[in-house]
Amino acid sequence: MLENRRHFTMLHRVIHWGIALTMLFILLTILLRMGWMEKHTVADIITSSPQMAQYNISEADAVKAAKAIRGNMFQWHLYAGYLMGVLLLARLAYTTSQGIFYKGPFSAEADLREKFQAWVYIAFYTGVALSVMTGLYMKFGPDNALGDIAKDVHVLALWYLIPFLILHMGGLILGENGKEKGIASKMIGG
Repeated sequence: MLENRRHFTMLHRVIHWGIALTMLFILLTILLRMGWMEKHTVADIITSSPQMAQYNISEADAVKAAKAIRGNMFQWHLYAGYLMGVLLLARLAYTTSQGIFYKGPFSAEADLREKFQAWVYIAFYTGVALSVMTGLYMKFGPDNALGDIAKDVHVLALWYLIPFLILHMGGLILGENGKEKGIASKMIGG
């Protein structure tokens, strides 16, 4: 991977932290949408509220109201998705111009850890690219069977992020306690 003497440029760090923070924000909107702000949960709050009991709101109307309440959160999810697309393109352009800082999965010089690391990054960026592309298709593409597939793939994309975060944090801890001491501070301060 990175040689211990290597430093990270400001642009590299901005892209890295931009992707990290945008992913965490997107994850927050997903978890809110699946949990506290889930449309049926919010609809139940609306219909069971003593203040609303006098209005006799139907379940269908309560769900419509719940969707309207969480609509702004969905807009922020879209904005974060657009930002992720820009950051992904920036990462691709940066990597193309500067080179990859770790050995590839097919490199004869790479040990098993380095090959695993390369595959994790390939899987992660493939997942990010699929998330961005399917999100864009859902927003701007036709409403057809392919759109349904895009939606399914987009929803499943959540499940690549959590394992990546666990592997990334685990790799950071191993690196800090192994050959790559100081890698975390270099990603913060260069």
